[in-house]
Amino acid sequence: MFEKPEKGVWSTNHSDKWQDGYFVGNGETGGIMYGKSTEFSLIVNHHSLYLKSNRMDSIPDISNRLTELRDTVEEQGYQKGIDFFEKEALKKGYKGLTMSDVFHPGGEIEFVINPSISSQTLNYIRTLDYETGLIRECFSTGSGQEFSKKLFASKVENALFFELRCDGLFSVFFSFKEYDHPDLSQKIFLTENNRIEVVNTYMDGSNYKIVTEWDTDGKIILKDNGIAVEDATKLTMRVGVNSEKSFDMNNFETVKKEHIRAHSSQYNQVSLNLCHEKDRPKSLEELLDLLESKKSIPVIIFEKLYDASRYFIQSMTGPALPNLQGIWSGDFNPPWSGDFTFDTNVQLAIASLASLGLFENFSGIFETLKTYEDDFRMNAHNYYGCRGFLVPVHASTRALHVHWNREWPLIFWTAGAGWLAYFYKEYYDYTLDKRFLEQTALPFYEETLLFYEDFIEYENGVAKFRPSYSAENGMGDNSTMDIAIVKAVISYLKQACIVLNMGIPEKYEELENSLPAYMVDEKGVLKEWIDESAVENPNHRHFSNLYPVFQTKEITPDKPDLWKAANKAFDKRLEAWLLNEDGDTSSSHGRMHTAMCAIAMERSRDVESAIGELVRNQSFFPSLATSHYNHQNVFNVDANGSFPKIIHDALIYVEKPGVVSLFKAVPSWLEKGTIKGVKLPNTITIESFTWDINKRTFILNLISKITQTLVIQLPKGFESKELKTSMIEVNVKANKSVSIFS
Repeated sequence: MFEKPEKGVWSTNHSDKWQDGYFVGNGETGGIMYGKSTEFSLIVNHHSLYLKSNRMDSIPDISNRLTELRDTVEEQGYQKGIDFFEKEALKKGYKGLTMSDVFHPGGEIEFVINPSISSQTLNYIRTLDYETGLIRECFSTGSGQEFSKKLFASKVENALFFELRCDGLFSVFFSFKEYDHPDLSQKIFLTENNRIEVVNTYMDGSNYKIVTEWDTDGKIILKDNGIAVEDATKLTMRVGVNSEKSFDMNNFETVKKEHIRAHSSQYNQVSLNLCHEKDRPKSLEELLDLLESKKSIPVIIFEKLYDASRYFIQSMTGPALPNLQGIWSGDFNPPWSGDFTFDTNVQLAIASLASLGLFENFSGIFETLKTYEDDFRMNAHNYYGCRGFLVPVHASTRALHVHWNREWPLIFWTAGAGWLAYFYKEYYDYTLDKRFLEQTALPFYEETLLFYEDFIEYENGVAKFRPSYSAENGMGDNSTMDIAIVKAVISYLKQACIVLNMGIPEKYEELENSLPAYMVDEKGVLKEWIDESAVENPNHRHFSNLYPVFQTKEITPDKPDLWKAANKAFDKRLEAWLLNEDGDTSSSHGRMHTAMCAIAMERSRDVESAIGELVRNQSFFPSLATSHYNHQNVFNVDANGSFPKIIHDALIYVEKPGVVSLFKAVPSWLEKGTIKGVKLPNTITIESFTWDINKRTFILNLISKITQTLVIQLPKGFESKELKTSMIEVNVKANKSVSIFS
C-alpha cells in the first residue's frame, strides 16, 4: 500500500474522464493518467501542440477606415461603429470571428491488463504527490496479485516515465489511440528494439513525433495495432515529444530519483501550514464529506488548494506560457480552443510566479511573447494604421487578431500589451535584473506606448480613446482600464529610464498629462468608462474598471475620493455578480479578481466570500486543478495560477516600494498558521512568518540580497510591544536575517 501524501491528494475512486485524472508536468511536457485499474490511458501533452489549420494566418488591412469608424461612432453610436468595422473587414477578406487553432493532446496510450481479471480488482487507491511530482496507483486482484503504477515527468529527460509492476506474472496490451481529425494525420510505426514512433502531420506539412520506448521482463508480441506483453512482472516506459535520443531503461530508477530531488527541491522552497498534521492525509472524498456536513469550510481544503496550485504552477511553467488548460489536454474540443486568452486568464495563470520565487519560470512567458511581436505589430497596423503592439484577446499558433465580430467587439480592446507589461515590471521589481530591464522590459514598454502615440485622438489637449472596450462588458469612449493601462506603462518606462540612467523623453510626459481623469457618477461610483453615454453593467465577471485597484495599485486610500468611488463600484459588482444567483456566469477568474480587489480594499469578509464561492461550489477536479465554472465544469487552471498570490497578499501586502502591510485582509480560515519562502520585491525573502490573529501575535523572519530600509505596517491591535507603534522601520542589511515580532 502506498503512503498517503500529506502534500497531495488521494482517492479510492477511478477516473472516468481525463479531467478527473491526475496530472504531471515538467513545464514543457505534461502527462495525464486516468481510467480504471486494469483499463486505463496515459496521455502525453506538450505546450507547443496546436492544430495548424491555416485559420489564423491573415487579417484584413482596413487601416484607412479608422476615421470613418470614429465618425460612425460619433454620429450613430458604438454598435453601428462595430457593424461598420466588421463590414469593412469582411470586404477585405476577413472570415468573421475565428476560433484560435486548437490546443490538443499529443498522443494517448491505452492499456488493458489481463482482461480476465478486470472485474475482480480490489483495494484500489491512486495518489498524486505534489511534493515529489509522482502519480501512483495500486490495486490487488481476487487471486491475490498486487499491482502498482507510477508516472512522472522528468525535466532532465523532458519525457514521461511510466512503470507497471506486479508481484506475480501478468499480461498487458497497449496501443496508441488513433486520432481521427481532419487537421491532423497520424502514422504509427512499430519498430524493433522496443520502440514506437507516432508521426503526426498538420495541414501545413509540419509535424511532431512521439517516441515511446519500453522495457519488460516478459515476452513481447507485435500486433498490427499495438504491443502485447505476456508473462511479465514489470513494464517500464519512456514517452517523449520530438525526442529522438534512445534511452537505457535500466536507468529508470536513477531518473526517478533525480526527478524527485529536482522537483521537491523547487517545490519545498515555499510552504504553508494552516492545520493539524492529522488532517493532511485525508482523502479528497473525506474532505468533501466534511465540506458537505459542516457550515464552515474545513481549513485543510484551503491548504490543499494552495499546495495543489503551487504544484500546477510549477508543472505548467518554465518553457511554457500556460494557456487556459496549462499544458494539459485530453481531447480536440477544449472551450475557447484552450488558447492563450489575454484579457484576464493568462494574467491570472502567471500571477503567483514572482511571489513563489519561480523567476526562471518566467522565461517561457517572455520568449512566447517575443515570437508574437510581428503579429502584434501587424494587428496595430492593419486595423488602426498604428505602430507598436496590439495584443489580441485570443492567440495560439499565431497572435493575429481574428477573433472578433459585432457581437464580440474584441478588436476594440487595446489594453492587452499594457496588462502584459505589468509582468515585465514585476519581474524586474523582484529580481532587480538591470540587463533584463534594458534588453527585454524597456523595449516592450516602448512598443506598447508607441501604439497609443498613433492611436489616441486629442480634444482640447485631452486624450480620447475611441474605439474603446472594457473587456467583454461593453463599448464606450475611454474605458477606465485603457486609461489606467497607459498611465501604468508610462510609470514603468519612467522607472526603467531612471534605473538605467537614461533621460525620459518629453513625449511620455505629454501623453501622461493628456490622460483624462477617472469619472465618478452621480451616486459616487467609479465608472467603467470616462464617457457619459456608456451604459454601466456591474453584473459581470470581469473587473476591468478596478484594474487600477487590484493590479497597479494606483487607486489607494491616499486618494480618498477615488478610493471611496472604487469601493462603491466594487460593492456594485458584489451585489450584481458575485452574490447574485443570476450573475452572468460563475467564473473562477471573476472570483479571483474579487479576492484581489477585496485584499487591496482591506475587506477580509469579501475575500472569504469570493474564495468560499469557489470551494463550496466545488470548482475543482479530483486533482484540485480548478474549473472555470461551478461543479467541475470546464477544466481551467487560471484560478490555480492566482490562488497562492491571494494567500500571500492577504498576509503580506506590498502596496508601494519599501512598505509591507501585514494582515491586509485575512479571512477567518487564515487566522493562524506559518508560511515560508514567499518572495517580496527588492529581493526580499520571507524566511518564515508565524501568526495568530486571535492572540495578536506574529514572528516574521526575512532576509534581503541588498541593504535597504523597510517599513512594516501593522493593523490595529498588533502594535509592536517594543516600539508601541503600528509602523516599524527596519534597516535590513544584505544577506542578514531580520526578525520582527509582536
